[in-house]
Amino acid sequence: MSDKLLNELREFLNDANLSTYEINAYITLLKASKTNPPTARKISKESGVPSGRIYETLNDLKIKGLIEIIEARPKKFKALSFNKSLDNLINYHSTENKRKIDYLYDRAKILESELYSSDFPISKEPSKLFWSTIYGTASILAVYTKYINSATQEIILNEFVNKSTVKILPHANLIYNPIKMALERGVKVKDLWSFEYDERPLTKDQKENCNNTFRQIQQIQKELYQLSSDLPNFEMKFNYHRMPSNFDIFDRKRILFKLQNPLKPYQIFSCMNVVDPNLAEELRSKFLSIWMFEAVELNS
Repeated sequence: MSDKLLNELREFLNDANLSTYEINAYITLLKASKTNPPTARKISKESGVPSGRIYETLNDLKIKGLIEIIEARPKKFKALSFNKSLDNLINYHSTENKRKIDYLYDRAKILESELYSSDFPISKEPSKLFWSTIYGTASILAVYTKYINSATQEIILNEFVNKSTVKILPHANLIYNPIKMALERGVKVKDLWSFEYDERPLTKDQKENCNNTFRQIQQIQKELYQLSSDLPNFEMKFNYHRMPSNFDIFDRKRILFKLQNPLKPYQIFSCMNVVDPNLAEELRSKFLSIWMFEAVELNS
């Protein structure tokens, strides 16, 4: 494993909230022999994890789905296959986040009830609108501008590619200029482009056409909007196949579902605005699975 790839793996695991001990132990196991898995003592020695913390660290890695324990005397440990480990880790965080959100919702409801039944001077506002539907290009652009400008953590974009994309992309400054400003605020943006092929395998020529089109998109993004994967918070990939549904996610709580115009497929006909952290987290998990295991990244 090259130093560059190793550093990228460490960065990913750190972003996934693994501790330094967990990262060191897991990487040690990735490098270890598969035919003669190491003991905890050996892992401790090679990873630098103190012997007093090694069993706790390995148990945490097991809970998160990164390793397996081989029952022997003494016990031995083995890293799961790389794609299985990453999938398990994402699912673990998805479940944990859902539990936290559910807990906060329950506590919020209890607290709200207690406040309104007390003599504390507080006014009750009407229920907020948690979903709405927007029609028309101008209205949809206005909504996107609003939520891009108000994003504070993360924006996930699912964009589709058709024969008109390269032609209309230079006129999308109302979307991409606010995205550039969001990046400057520290918001992380993942931009996934999907071609409109079904699940059947593509020919070599079809793949090359997709690659060339995506390079043109990258060039336009870089030249007109100064957006490229060289920016610290911006990532851009593409998928040869169409997404099951078009949706974008803002700050892990707001989803914008998009319906393409059947007469003008390069346009969005309508957009449903949904605020639902649970649904957003489930969709985000599906997106990340495609992003990591199916999406393609080309050097710009």
